Amino acid sequence: MIMNTANVLLDVETFGGLQVKAGDTVLLERGARINKPWELLAFLLLNTDEPVTNEQICEALWEDDEVANPAGALKNAAYSLRKQLAAAGLPADCIITRDRQYCWNPATPVRLDVQELFALHREGMEARDPQQQLAACRRLLDLYSGDFLPTLAGRRWVMPKASALRQRYLSAVLHACDLLLGSGVRGSAQEVLDICGRALLLEPLSEELYLRHFTALKQLDMKTAILNHYPIVSNLFLDETGEVLGPELQSIFRWAAEGTNTVDDIHQIQRDLDEATRDDRPIRGAYFCPYEVFKHMYHMVVRSAVRVDNTVVLLLVGLQSENGQALGKQETVRAMLQLREQIKNTLRKGDVFSRYSRNQYVLMLSVRQAGDTAVVAERLLKSWRSCGASSGMRIDITSGVPDPIV
Repeated sequence: MIMNTANVLLDVETFGGLQVKAGDTVLLERGARINKPWELLAFLLLNTDEPVTNEQICEALWEDDEVANPAGALKNAAYSLRKQLAAAGLPADCIITRDRQYCWNPATPVRLDVQELFALHREGMEARDPQQQLAACRRLLDLYSGDFLPTLAGRRWVMPKASALRQRYLSAVLHACDLLLGSGVRGSAQEVLDICGRALLLEPLSEELYLRHFTALKQLDMKTAILNHYPIVSNLFLDETGEVLGPELQSIFRWAAEGTNTVDDIHQIQRDLDEATRDDRPIRGAYFCPYEVFKHMYHMVVRSAVRVDNTVVLLLVGLQSENGQALGKQETVRAMLQLREQIKNTLRKGDVFSRYSRNQYVLMLSVRQAGDTAVVAERLLKSWRSCGASSGMRIDITSGVPDPIV
């Protein structure tokens, strides 16, 4: 075997798009169309750990395409790739055949960003010094500049590798955030917000990311940001997964909702309350709030009802399809927004309701007697049937009287 003596280093980047450079010469611009020779290069470089057959290469590159002569097509792709690399200064034997199977010549040096990411991940997780771990994680986050081979994302050979790399990226994000949050330095909490903000663009439904994000907001004492952002995230998870946020995130929201005002001026308190209700004026219909607030308001309403000899009743209003089939995501989102408006406009100003799950609202009514809820339920059903969003969907209403707490 002829050993590589060329000084030209092949530089291959895969994050955010495939880019190939030989020394200072760009052979393939990031974002450019990836033809079969360049896809072959990516495949060979990303599969150097274990031998692959020519048949496996053909299956990966052409998948279900009808190719009259797969072996000939692979031979042409390899020839074209060798020619382009040799013209850029790489040795002619950078791609070799071993046991009649194509592979990358290990004697030809190459810089591959994927290999760097694996090395940085090991250092970030295993280095003895926490500061060395953090430095490695930071370099890894800079390296992961976008999705792995996005224009080939649908390829079967790419998908498992993309998933594995994303998991390493996310684990580095979480580890870096934990190291920063554990330092107790204000600037570190701000860095966590920056890291999580970028990571959430790639993984918008990662509760672990949101936990670090909200923990950083708590360390920065940004209660207003928590109160404004939490309901949005909560509804996102209900719409997309049907799940509620976990107890740790709920605890952070409760902390922000409790407030720490120490203002002695009653006029300042009045101005704060005036500002909080300004957007809801004039007040019409029931009050909608996050479920964490709903649970606290339940205690207040029950105590108030006891004083005036009223009964507190809970109604669970669920959205279902008429034919019993599962509702589509976008269809559910639109219908739940419409149902929210119907509930708000049907109930009284003193009633409270909240989103309970992906397709349910929970209502809290204070009535003279439990039987009065039948009238409210009938009004809701009539209102829903008369609105334009009800076609093909129905609402189911169940009621219950909570156990006394006073």
